[in-house]
Amino acid sequence: MSNFFLILLLVAGFGVWKVLDYFALPNTFSILLILLTVISGALWCYYRFTVQPQRARQIARAEQRSGKALSDEEKTKIEPISEGGEFLSSLFPVLAFVLILRSFLFEPFQIPSSSMEPTLRIGDFLVVKKYAYGIKDPVFQNTIIETGKPERGDIIVFKAPLQPSVDYIKRVVGAPGDKVQYNEYTRQLTLTYAKDGQECHSDCETKIFSYTEPKENPDFQFLIGRDHKGEYLYGPSPLETTETGDVSHQIHWYPEPISEGFRYKAYRSQSNYVTEWVVPEGHYFVMGDNRNNSEDSRFWGFVPEKNIVGKATYIWLSLDKKQDQWPTGVRFERFFTEIK
Repeated sequence: MSNFFLILLLVAGFGVWKVLDYFALPNTFSILLILLTVISGALWCYYRFTVQPQRARQIARAEQRSGKALSDEEKTKIEPISEGGEFLSSLFPVLAFVLILRSFLFEPFQIPSSSMEPTLRIGDFLVVKKYAYGIKDPVFQNTIIETGKPERGDIIVFKAPLQPSVDYIKRVVGAPGDKVQYNEYTRQLTLTYAKDGQECHSDCETKIFSYTEPKENPDFQFLIGRDHKGEYLYGPSPLETTETGDVSHQIHWYPEPISEGFRYKAYRSQSNYVTEWVVPEGHYFVMGDNRNNSEDSRFWGFVPEKNIVGKATYIWLSLDKKQDQWPTGVRFERFFTEIK
């Protein structure tokens, strides 16, 4: 019976999840988990504080009348408890634990695309520290307790501003008030730091990012599109260089500069290949480490602080795979590595 009830529960849960997903809500899984936890918790409390005490009293009265202890089989016939309801209530401790862990402490995340190569690869499974930037409610993402702010260079998971039901992962380049300049010809970043969270206009501190000599990395290939059969097409290998700004990390470039400035969502004028953005209050400017294969703040704007899910901290599992393909192996050397 419990197995049949579990199947019904899974079917009902899947149906609710599809309905929620249809409305493209930003926290579908959290909403479903909360609903299941509330239902199982209500049943657990009902059985624990109402049904079980009442049943115990009935058993005691029956034993007193008969003058002997009842067998387990006889006890089951007194105030019988619904097997399905008892099964669902038994899930409450597990669901409550998962809800607290996932909502306030840690959340798993899988890398779906190549936008963060070479730092993060397709098939990497990450641990996202949710309390790094504040304790938030799991549905509306309002901050309950402040614990910190994203720092330049952090890799963050966030709800995509144009598609809140989808999680993105990028690296923070600019904080509120920073002026970010990107030269699409030299592919160099320049950052003018904010003063007290506002754009600096005098005596400003500016950092020009530096880059090592780029070298071809044959372990990767650029995804350039699909053929008529829908199969992915791959182009040349990227150039790999170490970018040093607020942090040092490796990035990928296409072998030749690509003109994409006409697609940028710029907040300042564009001239001589240089596009400029000033990060508004309560927002962040993010970019992918795979610079020519990343849809990021250059194209769709800034990330509201409210959209930030947490900080990517560790890789706990890595499967050797390409986009939308089955894994062909396991990258053991990436297990339990810190993300920088």
